[in-house]
Formats: sequence, C-alpha cells, structure tokens
Amino acid sequence: MKRSQRLTPVVDIAHKKTTEALTLLGESNALWQREKHQLAELQSYKQEYLDKLRQGDTLSMTAKKVLEFRGFLAQLDQAIQAQQQQVNNSLKRLQYHQNLWQQAHSKEQAMQSLVDRYIDDEIKTELKQEQQDNDERNTSQWLRKSK
Repeated sequence: MKRSQRLTPVVDIAHKKTTEALTLLGESNALWQREKHQLAELQSYKQEYLDKLRQGDTLSMTAKKVLEFRGFLAQLDQAIQAQQQQVNNSLKRLQYHQNLWQQAHSKEQAMQSLVDRYIDDEIKTELKQEQQDNDERNTSQWLRKSK
C-alpha cells in the first residue's frame, strides 16, 4: 500500500473533526446572534418606555406611580445587564469555537498537503521507473539487433 493511501484514513478523520468544529461554530454563532437580538429588543423596549413617559405629563404622576416606574426601570436595567452578560458569554463561546475550527482546518490542510506531496512523489517514482523500463527495453532490443 502506498504512503498516500495509508494516510487517507487520517485525512478523513481530520476532515470529520473540521466538519464537527464547523457545526459547533455555526451553532455558537446562531446563539450569539439570538442573544444580541434579545439584548437589542430589551434596550429598544426600555427606550420606547422612556419615550412614552416623556411624552406624558410627569408632573401629574403620583408618588406611587413614580416609585413603580423607578422599580420597573431598575428591573429592566437588571434584565439588560443579565442579557449583556449572556451576549458576552456567547461571544466567548463563539471565539472558542472559531479557534477550534481554525486549528482543525489547519490540521486537515496540513494532512491533505502531505498526502498531495506523497502522491506527487509516487507519480514521479512511477514515471522514473517507467522511463528506466523503456530505456532497458530499448537497450536490449538494440543489443539484439546489433548481434
């Protein structure tokens, strides 16, 4: 069995790992995008709520309403902070999976490059052997004719 053929299972395994890493990368990216979208929605909701409040008559609000409003805003700010933390965690996970994919992809490319080099060497060796066989055949024919 040729060297290039012996390495084929190794290249297949490297390709499988690259594919798995790419799948994880895609899932991490989708999660990060969802988390970012939820954060943007929370921030937009807060802004809309503040805009509605500003449009209303804040002077006529009762103390109870003001306290409720401040409590609601505090809860909304906590939710936004928690969501921001989720976005940060998702981003770290995405970066980790990007790194894993890059490593797996580089390894796969290196293995494929090695197999390609082995194939080139095998072809050159076969051509050289074929040329030697032809030279030997021609030499033996020439020697027979000259006798």
